Parts: sequence; C-alpha cells; structure tokens
Amino acid sequence: MNKKKFGMRELIILLVIVLSAYTVWPSIQVHTKKGEEKQTFLKENPKMGAKSINFGLDLAGGTAITLEIDKTNIKGDDIKDIQEQSLEIIRNRVDQYGLSEPQISPSGDDRIVVELAGVDDSTAKALVGSTAKLEFKILAEAEKFTQVVGLIDQYLTRQTTDIVADSAATDSTAKDSTVAKADSAKDTTKTLSDDELLGKAPAAEVAATDSAKDSAAVEAQPASEVGVALSAYYMSFGNGGFIAEENVEKVKKLLATDGVQKLIPRDVAFAFGSGLEPVQRDSKIKAKRLYLLKRRAEMAGDDVVDARPYRVSDGVSAGEVAVSLKFGGIGPKKFSAVTAANIGKQMAIVLDNQVISAPVIRDRIPNGEAQITGLDDMAEANRLSVVLRAGALKAPMKIIESRSVGATLGEENIVQGFGSGAIGLILCLVFMVAYYRLGGLIASFGMVINTLVTAAVMSVFNATLTLPGIAGFILVVGMSLDANVIIYERIREELKNGLTARAAVAKGYERAFGAILDSNLTTVLTGLILYKIGTGSVKGFGLTLTIGILTSLFCAITVTRSILDWKLAKRDATTLSIGGGFKAINEANLQIIPNRRRFGLISLILIVASIAFIAVKGFDFSIDFTGGQVYTVQYQDDAKHEKDLSKALSAAGISGTKVRTLGGTSANSYQISMRASDDAQFEVKMAQAFEKAGQKCEIVAKDNVGPTIGKELRFNAILSVILAWLGILIYVWFRFGKFGLGFGVAAVLGLVHDTVITLGFISAFGLSFDGALIASLLTMIGYSVNDTIVNFDRIRENTAVYGSSNFAETINKSMNQCFSRTMVTSLTTLFVCVILAVMGGSSIRDFGLVQCFGILIGTYSSVCICSPIVLWWSKRFKKGV
Repeated sequence: MNKKKFGMRELIILLVIVLSAYTVWPSIQVHTKKGEEKQTFLKENPKMGAKSINFGLDLAGGTAITLEIDKTNIKGDDIKDIQEQSLEIIRNRVDQYGLSEPQISPSGDDRIVVELAGVDDSTAKALVGSTAKLEFKILAEAEKFTQVVGLIDQYLTRQTTDIVADSAATDSTAKDSTVAKADSAKDTTKTLSDDELLGKAPAAEVAATDSAKDSAAVEAQPASEVGVALSAYYMSFGNGGFIAEENVEKVKKLLATDGVQKLIPRDVAFAFGSGLEPVQRDSKIKAKRLYLLKRRAEMAGDDVVDARPYRVSDGVSAGEVAVSLKFGGIGPKKFSAVTAANIGKQMAIVLDNQVISAPVIRDRIPNGEAQITGLDDMAEANRLSVVLRAGALKAPMKIIESRSVGATLGEENIVQGFGSGAIGLILCLVFMVAYYRLGGLIASFGMVINTLVTAAVMSVFNATLTLPGIAGFILVVGMSLDANVIIYERIREELKNGLTARAAVAKGYERAFGAILDSNLTTVLTGLILYKIGTGSVKGFGLTLTIGILTSLFCAITVTRSILDWKLAKRDATTLSIGGGFKAINEANLQIIPNRRRFGLISLILIVASIAFIAVKGFDFSIDFTGGQVYTVQYQDDAKHEKDLSKALSAAGISGTKVRTLGGTSANSYQISMRASDDAQFEVKMAQAFEKAGQKCEIVAKDNVGPTIGKELRFNAILSVILAWLGILIYVWFRFGKFGLGFGVAAVLGLVHDTVITLGFISAFGLSFDGALIASLLTMIGYSVNDTIVNFDRIRENTAVYGSSNFAETINKSMNQCFSRTMVTSLTTLFVCVILAVMGGSSIRDFGLVQCFGILIGTYSSVCICSPIVLWWSKRFKKGV
C-alpha cells in the first residue's frame, strides 16, 4: 500500500462495514424490544421484521409442529400435490391470524414444518389442524360499499348525531338492562381517541345489552376529528381497494371494534385479500386488498373437482396465464345458476375468510367448467389452482412432532446465550492483545468486524438464529482468530529470518493463505452437512457456522491486512509490535515422531475405555432419537425438587418417567421425560398431580417427538458424521498432491479417533444425547481437522524445501514450528467453550462441555496421532498414491 493512499481495497472494506451496519440495524431495532412491545412493533412495521434475523422458538418462545400426510390409499403422484395444498392453507391461516415471523416450509415430499413464535401448544395445533373452508362469495354492490364505508367514516370522525354508538351504560346491580343516552351516562362513557380505536389503549368499559343492540340510539357528540376515517387508509378507494402493508393491522383492529361492527349490515362482511399484491402491474409497491363481501356463500369448495393453471394459446388473450376450473356432482347446476344471476359482478374465492382471487363473471357458465383470467403470472395461477383444489383434501395431515417453549424460558436463553458469549469473546480479546500487542488489537478489531458482517449476512438471508446457533456464532467468531494467529506466527518467523516489517507482513500473509483456506473450507464442509441433513436448531447451527467461517476469511485476509499495511506505510516502520510469545512454546522441541508408539498406546487405552463405557453404560438418548415427551418445569425457590417430582408422579400412577435437574441455568429447572403417550389429557393429569402434592412449579416448555422422527434423526446423525469423514478425505487427497491420500487417511483416522473417545466421554458423564450434541460432535470434527490441516500444510511446505529423504525429521520439525499456533488457537477457543459450558444455560451446557473435551482431544490427535500416520503411509506407499 502506498503512503497516504486510500485504495480500492480500503473502499470495499469501508462499504462492507457501512452496508453491514445498515443491514443489522433492523435486527437491533426488533430484538431490543420484548414481549408485547416487540409483537406490536413487528405488526406495525412488517418490513422491518422481514429485514431482521429471526429468532428460533428456543429464543422467542412459541410452538413448532411437524405435520405428515397420511398416505393410506394415496397414489404416489398425489402426495406432492397434497403437500402444496396444505402449505397454502396453513400459510393463509397463519397470515390471517396476524402472527409475526412465522416459519412455514415443506420437509421432504410428505411433511410440513410450522414454527409459530409466541403461540402456545394448544392454539398452534388448533390453527394448523382445523379443516380448510373454501367458499365462493359475491362482492357487495358499489353503492352498498360506499354507504357502509361512509357510515364508518362518520362514526370514526364523530361528525354525526344520529349514529348508533357502541356505548351504553349497564347497571351491574339491576336485574333489567337499560339503555342510556350519552348525556345520562357520563360516568361510563368517553370519547374514543384514535389510539383507542386502533387498540393502542383500553377503551371505556361500556357495552350495550343484547336487547338494546337493535333498538337503542345514543347521540354521539359532534367533533372536528377524533379518529381517522376508514377511507383514509385506502391507497385506491373502492371495493377491493388496497391498504398499505403498515396499516393492515390498524384497519383490522379498527374493524373489530364494537361500534364499527354494529354499523356493518348483517348481510355483508369485510375480508382481506391473501398476501400482498403489487398496487399496479410491474409496481414494486405492494399492499393488501380489502373487500366487502356478501356474507352468504353462493357455493362451497366441496363442489370443485379440479383446477389447473395454463397459458392461453390463441385468441385475443393468447399468452396470458389462466386457471381452468371444473365442478362435479351438482356443482355445474349451482355454478350455472350463480353465474347467470351475477353477470358483470365479481365472485370472490375465499379460503378461511381470506380472498384469494375475485374474478369478474363475464357470462353464464352452464357446463361446470370455467376459466379464471386476468392473473399476473404463472406463480399466481399455480397458487390459485392449489387453493381451489384444496376444497377437499385427499388425505389428512397428522402431527408427528411438536415442541413448545414458554416466553420466559426463551428470554432466559437469550440472556444466557449472548451473555456467556460476550464474556468468552472479551476474554479472547484480552488474551490476544496481551499476547500479540498491536497485532492482537488489530485481530480483535477484525473479530468485531467479522461479528458485524456475519450478522449482516444472516439478516440478508433472513436466517433463523437458535440457541445452538448462538453457540455456533460465538464459537466461529472465536475460531476466526485462528487465521490471525497463523498469520502472526508466520510474520514472527519471517522477522526472525531478517526480513523488514513490511516484507515480513507480505510474506507472512502469502505463506499463511494456503493453510487458512484449506483449514476453513473443511470446517465449512461440516457446516454444510449440518445445514443439509440437520433439522430445526441443528440446521440453524450449520448455517451460522458456514456463514461465520466464510466471513472470517474475508476479515482475516483483507481487513487486518489493510490495517497493518496502513500502519507500516504511515511511519515507514521497520518493526512491528506483535509480541514475542512464550519461549517455551516458540522454541519447543517435542519428540513426537520418536515417541509415536507411546502416543499410540495412550490412544489405544482411551479408545478401549471409551468403547467399554459405550457398551456397558450406553447413551442417555433424548426424545430426539427415541421419540416421546419431555416437559421442562420451573420452581421459583432454590430447593432441590427432583425427588419431590418423582414422588408426585408415582403417587398419581404416572409411570415410566425420568426426572433430572437442568444445570447451567439461573432458574431452578427440571426435565421430565417419558415415552410417547396417546393420552391427550396427560399434561393436565401431570399438572394436577403436582398441585395435589403441593409442588408449586410451572411447565415452561414441552416437546413431543414421534418414533418416525426419532429413527430418522438417528440415521441422519450417523450419515452426517460419515459424510464429514468422506468429504474431508476427498478434499485433502486432492489438495495435497503425491501423498494426498496419505494425508487424507491420516486426517480421517484422527477424526475417528477423536469421535470414538468423545463418544466415550459423553457416555461416561451421562450427557443428554440430542440434536445439539450431534452439532457439537461435527463442530469438533471441523475444529480437529482444521488444526490437523494447518500442520499438514507445514509438512508439505517443508518437504518441498528439504525433500523427503528424512521425512520423519521433517514431520517432527513441522510439528514444533506449528506448536505455538496450535496452543494459542486451542486456548482462545477454549475460553469461549468453557464459558458456554459454565454460563450458557441448560440447553447449550452439554454442547460447551463436548466442545471443551473435543478441543483437548483434537489438539492431541492433530499433533501426536495424525503426523505419525502420515509417516507410516509414506513408508507403506513410497511412490505416493
């Protein structure tokens, strides 16, 4: 970098930082709010919510449900169609419910995963499990629409004195209800403000009795304007006109007020359109339609037998998309009568009280076959045809898994997850500054930028952050320091060789690049496997790991390099403050190869002991793998209640349960697990058992996993580990040239070694074996191979310089050269993992423990086991493979 020059590289870095800060800002605005304040903010600012990182249910609280198609008597070709129909129905239903950040997605060919933040278990099941209702309704006449909206406008703006108001005094002590005029009910009525009309503040607690609804008139006091007219919310006025996205929730609350409801005639009803539409063709502005429909349905969806999208091939409409609609049974006769009586009017296709489409009836259709035209594109045509075919689903959906987390537990997870991570990262920063001086400060700045960029990328992808995802985010930020450690150790070596500071920096970055790239890409490989094969929080962890590693590459190679170049160019410096390190590890002379047999014996003992623990003690498999039910209960005191809960359950005749204390959490929490139960009242019985036994506890979370899900998770867990091994073997083989297969085999055998011993650790200490632990195992594999490949890269480099005539000595020398980097990286990563294990909460405590052990055993194997295997391979295959 030239003196005082702000080049293209620096401009790109600055732009990335500014864009990242801009992108992360919506997430900060959303997630600094809690509870009802957050929900209200998201409903009033839906665009802000769409740009922020989503919180998983273990952080936000809510319910996740997995639905599966009952494939009995269903043809294979129909399953995908049924899945599409069910997806559209559930999306439509959730949209109408007004939930924030819903996650609805297909899983495989026959399942749907629904995640609803802030919704309890029973409400969620009712929402996704009820039968779809498809109807055909005629839009109200223009005159009727104008009249109804006019009455509502007058009521809202208080410019009339003859409107039936929604306030009447009710004497709670009188036997007969009486209706009072406004001037005689001053103590029970007040003028509603705009905020009260929109539900922002509680209205006066007044109501009319049933006998007074149709006969009493209350004079409203004239006012200039105390509310906003309904018509003012229309972007384009008319039946089916657009309401801006940010005003949809306001209008819903406005229409739901008692006073407005009494002004709407009984034969009509308002209904919103489903989803957002462009306000004009090719417009980027999207809004939601609001219709006034005749309340009586002309036809039901049961009469529809088929609906297919197609593109018109001839005539004046050639090239346009359309949907062909076919009725069966007595449907054609009904449809003929309806179309004949309503020519020129719009017929709304209504699914669960939301209008999917409102085509105009051009003529009577006598044969029961119609075409719906005027659609924007094939995507809209596909969606409409799916909805029409959903009138009567060919197969029911059954719930095979449900997980529910209370809002209180979710907030606790956020505090513990981010809090422990912050402490761990601060320790890393302090250590780096103390050990590498100015270099450590620059690396710490790069880590902060990496955190910002990673969060920005997650926001762009609208990613979902789970509790294991927080652990992955913190872990990957800590691991990102490894690239700087490799670079600084290389720079130190070049400075010792007599190079100037600027030349040493250039040479250090150049020589470190290959090791950084190889080690990080293998970790990315494990992250991609987790994302592809994992489910729920494990998938979120894999995505976070992948994004974090890729962004750390950018920050380590460009951001820190730019700062170093600027520092050296500014003062023509010939020295660089990156510390001197510890002499003991800088000048280490470990006899690894000469003692390889001893290390082999130690590993053999550890492997045999691990297999023995696994065979005798086995694993404490969670319901993720066995299927069943798990309830998390909390006490407000500090006493021990594990035995109390067990006795209460036994006294109530509830057998087969297992109670354990949840450590690593500030709350006094316990987990109750049992095999799957078909008793729908089980939770009620359990709560009654606790109440009878005097146990003042609260159920804050519950999981229900079917046996099918458990089998699949076991298979996917084994498959993901094997795929990680194979992927690393193939990558190293092709990257390391002549003896590439030897390096690859050594790396994989080292991973098998680490995996078996870590599994023995899990079994010995009785850690709960769940999806998060699989993520931890795979992360440990990624970390271990990261360390191994950095060592292998130095062996390859030294072999090119010194030749392979004395390969054993070259390997030993390479291990000692990398020893300082190995110890520093292990230490910084351990800082984070120890804090996660101690302070991270019950959900990620075991994750942190496994990572701590994995780092120790991975460091041992990368130095003492893998390099001797490379030596053995080179002797066995002298010409390479």
